[in-house]
Amino acid sequence: MRKGSKLLSLTVVAILLLSLVSAAWAAPPNDLPDRAKGFKEKNTWQEKEKNYNKSVKVEAREVQSEQEQNRHREQEKFSVRENVYEKRSVQKHVYTGIENALQHVKNPVARAALEAILKGESVPEAVYKAKESLKNWKNNRVEVTLVVEALKEALEEDESIDDLTLSECYKRLGELLIDVGEMLKARDFLEEALLNNPEDEDSYIVISKVFAKMKDTKVKVYVKGTMPGFDVTPRVEKGRVLVPLRALAEALGATVEYKDNAIVIKQGDNTVTLVIGNKKALVDGRPVMLEVPAKVVGGRTLVPLRFIGEGLKAKVNYYPEGKVVSILGK
Repeated sequence: MRKGSKLLSLTVVAILLLSLVSAAWAAPPNDLPDRAKGFKEKNTWQEKEKNYNKSVKVEAREVQSEQEQNRHREQEKFSVRENVYEKRSVQKHVYTGIENALQHVKNPVARAALEAILKGESVPEAVYKAKESLKNWKNNRVEVTLVVEALKEALEEDESIDDLTLSECYKRLGELLIDVGEMLKARDFLEEALLNNPEDEDSYIVISKVFAKMKDTKVKVYVKGTMPGFDVTPRVEKGRVLVPLRALAEALGATVEYKDNAIVIKQGDNTVTLVIGNKKALVDGRPVMLEVPAKVVGGRTLVPLRFIGEGLKAKVNYYPEGKVVSILGK
């Protein structure tokens, strides 16, 4: 009897254990869909968040780019306004000078030259027109001077004019002043012409005539279009022009060195050697005889201009009418 009860108990325990195991095995399959669903939802949320962040960054970049473009547009507008304002200011300044001159100029040809600028013609065209049309206009110094000064002012304000054209314009205006006897002003205009084009031989010819008309008998030396600051006046001896060495060398871009009793002038590959009071000199080691040797005057060494210039391979021209010498570097 006890044996049967024990067997029954074991059977019941076995059934209970079997049911628990079956439940345990059955539970995971029923839970898997919920877990997969949870993982899927989590991945979808992360993907949405990632896309949102990416969208925010793209939008931020677009906003920044648009802001930069707006800044650039504002800067361009400001620059354009500034240029327009500057252009208007320059034009107003030029036009004011022209209009003031027109109030006092009666000559119809002169008025036409000035009015050409107001009508939109270039300043050089107006200058050429004035010079060619007013060749024989010598009866009114005041009117000529007014026209020339007005055209000069317009030239100075017009930054689009190149150096060669500017030089030609100054020369033509200088010639107009010569016609009415304004020699000092003519000289100033011609020197402006030389500054802008040092190689224009015609300007040297014209300015030499000006000095002749002014009865200026001193020697005038232009090195590359400008007059060096000579502290001792150049002079002529035996047909040779003597000038202070140091100022000449500096104007030509050469160096001066004193060795023993000799003076050595160098520029690039060229060397000139001479001795005070000695007619024998050297050019690149080659002996040359001078008609007039170097000398000391007022504590400055004076040297023969043409000899030094040509020894350094510069171009030297002399215009005897007004005693003008031009030197152009190589």
